Amino acid sequence: MPSSNRIVAILGSILAIAIAVVHGFPKAPVFLPSRSSTTSLHMGIFDAFQKAFSNEEYGPPPDAVKATARHILVPTEEEAKTVMSKFSSGEISFAALAGEYSTCPSKSRGGSLGSFSPGTMVKEFDEVIFSPQTQIGELVGPVKTKFGYHLIVVDKRSGGSDWY
Repeated sequence: MPSSNRIVAILGSILAIAIAVVHGFPKAPVFLPSRSSTTSLHMGIFDAFQKAFSNEEYGPPPDAVKATARHILVPTEEEAKTVMSKFSSGEISFAALAGEYSTCPSKSRGGSLGSFSPGTMVKEFDEVIFSPQTQIGELVGPVKTKFGYHLIVVDKRSGGSDWY
């Protein structure tokens, strides 16, 4: 028959586990008597649950999908075609054309919109920027939106997978 100290230790452990389950603690301390001091242990089952729902083994999640792009916004399709022909001739840079023709405030930065995620821009714009058919560094357009006609150059895409 077990000694009364042993029974108290076992009941204490069961009580600690019950309290942890009721309160949802991820780790429940268990105190077992020893000769010199009380030692705090962690229950393996709670450690296993915590580890199962953490992402430590797989590392941080991948960066979100983002793109870096430039554009020139003009009011009419005819003006967009004029700007495209000037760019195609190679006589003037995209940044210079943006400064001269664009109605967007980004014209002061050569048309640069910086880096952004899908859903940041209007739908028609996003569809071109994040389309697998749109090649990095190529002029695309004119793209009609509620703001006017855009000529777009995607400079970079990051995150996600190999879908682009």
